[in-house]
Amino acid sequence: MQRLTIPLLVLLVSGGCSVASPPPGYGEAGGQGGDGGGVSPQGGSTQTTGGTSGEGDTPGSGNGSNAGGSGGDEPSSGGSGGSGGGNDLDALTTGTWTIATGNLANKDSTCGNMGGVFPNPAGDVLIAGVAGDGLFSSTDEGTTWVSLGTAKGSDSVINRITSVVFDPDDATHWWESGTYGQGVYRTQDDGKTLAQQGDVAHTDLVAIDFSDPQRQLLLAGGHEQSRTLNRSKDGGKTWEAIGDGLPDSTNCTLPLIIDASTYLVGCGGYGGGVTGIYRSTDAGKTWQSATGSGGFVAPLRTSDGVIYWVSANGNGLARSLDDGETWVDVIKTGGVIRAFTPIELSGGRIAAVGGQALIVSSDQGETWKAVSSAFPIDNPLGIAYSEKSGSYYIWYNTCGFNGSVPVPEDAVQRYDP
Repeated sequence: MQRLTIPLLVLLVSGGCSVASPPPGYGEAGGQGGDGGGVSPQGGSTQTTGGTSGEGDTPGSGNGSNAGGSGGDEPSSGGSGGSGGGNDLDALTTGTWTIATGNLANKDSTCGNMGGVFPNPAGDVLIAGVAGDGLFSSTDEGTTWVSLGTAKGSDSVINRITSVVFDPDDATHWWESGTYGQGVYRTQDDGKTLAQQGDVAHTDLVAIDFSDPQRQLLLAGGHEQSRTLNRSKDGGKTWEAIGDGLPDSTNCTLPLIIDASTYLVGCGGYGGGVTGIYRSTDAGKTWQSATGSGGFVAPLRTSDGVIYWVSANGNGLARSLDDGETWVDVIKTGGVIRAFTPIELSGGRIAAVGGQALIVSSDQGETWKAVSSAFPIDNPLGIAYSEKSGSYYIWYNTCGFNGSVPVPEDAVQRYDP
């Protein structure tokens, strides 16, 4: 079977649930430094997760990443980059934003209604999650959406979607995670049949060991819960807790599996505890702080093995070239990217949600340039890209507690350069 080149694309909710505004300084073109190290990128298996936006448990129109913590108490182990830069973050005046919510508009839902958009890397298929109503797919760039999980014997998915992880060997095989309901589902027929994976629930992110051809090792982090990291060694049938060695009073719930013994987990600071990235080389028996940077949302692991991890409230971006052993802050302040996971593009580029527009880096995150016109919505909650159509997607959601919270008509937006 031909192996797909699929990055780890995570656009995921951070820990908190209250509606939050972006940090100050977005749209300022302050250049960020290059790194000071030179470790060759590590190859190996990759995974793709489309993660979600923030959910928001207080009324409001959309939210940013909300797990703003008190800053890491552990020193960063990565070298700091040099000053300077060359960012051009001003929005373009060309290109068109088009509403791509289609028939999902006004669909009955709950708080955090539009969970996110996740392109299948094997073709021009989009997957979207609507809180309380399930998963949907579109093959016409968001004009129309059809329900997934409709085959006989399929389980119903009614959680608030937080990630989709595509198998790099077969993109019809993927996993979904979500909060406020059962935590992990799996499909082996591109969403026709969805199977609940054990009893794990309320999950921020699921990670899979793609170095194992059998896909037996999974990690799942519990939403807004301290020391709640669960592991399955049987493909999701049963789960065990392995988070006791992680710091207390914070949400270390965003895992990444390097191999059978090497795990990373991001800590978002929810509850006032530390933020940053922790690493285990003994399959979760013990954990060490890898850096006080990063860890705030789900990571991006690109097809060449580089890992990017956004810092608390979007105030930086950490990068590792050696499977998370050492880290460099390629962005060291706020004002460049918002607190959502970057995505990988072709040609070694990465893209992210900037203050005014979508931004792209072609030098591993050291400098950035705007590639879209100004956002048509105030608080986009994530970014997705369809390689086949060349279109970018953003989305937002709303919240409320007095009855249905319908999906906004403009919840999903497509940008065509």
